[in-house]
Amino acid sequence: MYRKGGPWPTGLRWLLASLRALLVALVCFLLLEPYTRRIRQEEVKPKVVLALDNSQSVGLFTSKENLTRTLQGLDALAERLSEEGIEVVRQSFQEGDTVLNSLAAASFRAPVTNLHGLLEKGDRSYRNQNLAATVLISDGIHNQGPTPTFQTYAAPIYPIALGDTVPKRDVVLEEVQYNKINYTGTSFPVMARVRHNGFNGTSVNVLLQENGKTVQRKTVALPRGGSFEATFQVTAARPGKKHYEVQVQPLTGEFTNLNNRRHAYLEVIKGKLKILVAAAAPHPDIKALRSALLTNPLLDVEVVLGPFQSPSFKTPYDAVVLHQIPNINGVGSDWLRRLRSSNVPTFYILGAQTDYNAFNTLQAGVQLNRPSPQYDEVQPLLNNRFRRFSTEPIAQTRIKSWPPTAVTFGEWNVSGGSEVVLFQQVGSVRTTKPLLLYKATSTTPSAVLLTDGSWQWRLTEAADHGTSQIYDELMTHVVQLLANRRNQKRLHVYPVKDEFEVSEGVALQADVFNAVQEEIFGQDIAVTLTHEGGKQTRHRFRHEQGGEGLRLGNLPAGVYRYTASARVENQNYTDNGEFVVQEQNLESLLAVADHGLLHQIAQRSETRLYYPTQLAQLEQDLLKAKFKTVLRSHEEEKDLLEQPWFYFLLLGLACSEWALRRFFGTL
Repeated sequence: MYRKGGPWPTGLRWLLASLRALLVALVCFLLLEPYTRRIRQEEVKPKVVLALDNSQSVGLFTSKENLTRTLQGLDALAERLSEEGIEVVRQSFQEGDTVLNSLAAASFRAPVTNLHGLLEKGDRSYRNQNLAATVLISDGIHNQGPTPTFQTYAAPIYPIALGDTVPKRDVVLEEVQYNKINYTGTSFPVMARVRHNGFNGTSVNVLLQENGKTVQRKTVALPRGGSFEATFQVTAARPGKKHYEVQVQPLTGEFTNLNNRRHAYLEVIKGKLKILVAAAAPHPDIKALRSALLTNPLLDVEVVLGPFQSPSFKTPYDAVVLHQIPNINGVGSDWLRRLRSSNVPTFYILGAQTDYNAFNTLQAGVQLNRPSPQYDEVQPLLNNRFRRFSTEPIAQTRIKSWPPTAVTFGEWNVSGGSEVVLFQQVGSVRTTKPLLLYKATSTTPSAVLLTDGSWQWRLTEAADHGTSQIYDELMTHVVQLLANRRNQKRLHVYPVKDEFEVSEGVALQADVFNAVQEEIFGQDIAVTLTHEGGKQTRHRFRHEQGGEGLRLGNLPAGVYRYTASARVENQNYTDNGEFVVQEQNLESLLAVADHGLLHQIAQRSETRLYYPTQLAQLEQDLLKAKFKTVLRSHEEEKDLLEQPWFYFLLLGLACSEWALRRFFGTL
């Protein structure tokens, strides 16, 4: 284009040619898929976390004047540290990652003290952000979680001791002991353990109350030993949840009356649930299942091993666990027929000796097409959407660590109405294949576990954690879910837990069934909640698949009863139930600060224990530590096609050529 003459001078012609050549070359350069690499450096200032124990004990047993002065001094300390180039973060027991803007504005309402959780919160949030130190402001009273003196943290800890270590003149109701499960018509004890300081020889009244009325009273002379026990014998005639309150009447001169009262929440039932565990042959699973079920006092477990034993059938069974029955050798077939004719809910455990053709005819919720002699080694994976019973928050992590077990290879078809409790994970691949499932749509509820190696899960959990709690609760909940069958109710409303703490939200779930016991959705459910004092509140929620049910939020302590109603297929149905919200009052039990625990934490961190009057010394020690700013380099690689500046460069070259040509003439 530019090699011949034109209206431009020679120099301008070469410039125009160069601009066009450079534009074409850069466009062709993109065919090579080039990328740019940039190294970016970032300064990370040292961080100091002010971890405030905002539990009730600090607010109750530290003088308000001293507490306010100390917190204001710490806020001022934070400002001075910030001026020295140290980033200061304020944290407390509050939920989430939101930090406090001011320690002096904190409210001391946390119902428990978990010092390890508070320290770990800062570690987890700032471990990789140049965490230099943690200042722990606490009275040392610790009543939940691991003891912090035996834990390792990412940064040194500088404790500040609040509270008072001088014992107060006080009477404390330390503990109330009782059986949580009792039976109608029997007498059961409620024992109160009382401790005192400075009231030797004084008589005190200990009351047992129900619904605000005193049902029993004991008058005891306080001994010199400092503690005594008062036992009440209680007889409950009717089944249901009971709420008793044990109260020590306050004495003149007591430091506080907050620790004179404790609650007892128990359940009175008609009798135990009869559970049969039947196996075609001896197997390690039977020992594991029996041990798990016996952890629940509500279950009466009978174990039989064919062909050596047979079920008694003396009383009707509430649920049965069949291990590898139906069996390829026919063991237990007559038991199975008898149990199915009685509509006994059944938990099937499958294995190498299972007759899958016979099992497929049972319509238990899952079928295996074309059984194979081959096996998959699978690990359990908890289904978080299963809501018929709740699991501990640690269950997800623990269950994932259970060892793989053998599951017969084949095409597993899950029938409608079945709910998966555990999925299969093959290696690192998460699948939607069931490992444990529950079916509630038939007249006889059933559950199926596709492996006979669950005994390994219990052994592994006990070896790794010292307890098999998660395995035991999982198996017990499945059996209880079967045993507490719905009697073909069309509407079933139930709490996600039988007992809630005052610090956690209460939630209700619902199941709605059609005439053939298939679950249906879309109904509006009305709930009338009766509080322990007789007050009633009304709520409504919509029953949706995968919905969260009815969230009632935090409720005061007590026994609550509810009545639910819904219109299903042009008919009205009702259901009722009850649950307990309990209050432990852990924070008011100890009015004496534990500065020894704070001293041990300081020794482990090679620091020292500080008192509110030594904030200036704390500031000096933090500054003397000379925390360093960390310089971090980040290497960034980015495709040139994704960078706008390159396209502006191409546009600039094209526009420059066009402008010069227009100004000096045209071709």
